[in-house]
Amino acid sequence: MPQLLEAEGLVLDREPAGERFLRLTLLSPTLGLVSVLVRESRPAGGKSSASTKKSGGPAQRPDIFDHASVRLQIPEAGGGHPHLYFLTEYKVLRRHAGLGRSYAALEAAAGLSKLVSHNSKHFETCAPVFDLCKKALDALDSGAPPEAVRLKTLFILARAEGYAAREHWLPTLPAASQALAFAVLNRPAAEAAALAVGDATQLPKLRQNFERWLSEHTDLEVK
Repeated sequence: MPQLLEAEGLVLDREPAGERFLRLTLLSPTLGLVSVLVRESRPAGGKSSASTKKSGGPAQRPDIFDHASVRLQIPEAGGGHPHLYFLTEYKVLRRHAGLGRSYAALEAAAGLSKLVSHNSKHFETCAPVFDLCKKALDALDSGAPPEAVRLKTLFILARAEGYAAREHWLPTLPAASQALAFAVLNRPAAEAAALAVGDATQLPKLRQNFERWLSEHTDLEVK
């Protein structure tokens, strides 16, 4: 009998894997960052059939940025990649459909997902990273300002990884930028839209400045 386990996760990426499968990149608080193969339950034409219903695909089709509970089949020992699983059940806990209403929100979610995927090897445990990503996606889904969410998430992640961003990055900023950074970091992200009234480029520039600092002064891969 195949071994099964249940887990919770965030879908950070989704891509085709051959003609009959999807490959998900799943961030789980218990498993870390894993790859999950999903058998497609519908043919290319989009219509389900008796054969596809019996093919083993989940009843709900996974979507990128989903928060979901999953049941996974564990690979047999020596039978494949240790971080590759097969999806047998999938239940959406929150589908972040609100991201589709804003290109900026989608871009922020994708940027944070790539950051986590590229740096998972640095994380001693993924539970705090999972919680941070979930809060960020929930905030973006609810309409919080994308650049504020992105900057605040980056900052918290850097601090959690032991980098003294408050002590070493913030003092390098001009007074006006430093004041804006403190305001964004010390308030709920939903309130940040009013902080840069009159210049919509302030928050993106501040976030890009911080990303450059991370690239130059930390081991985090920021792309």
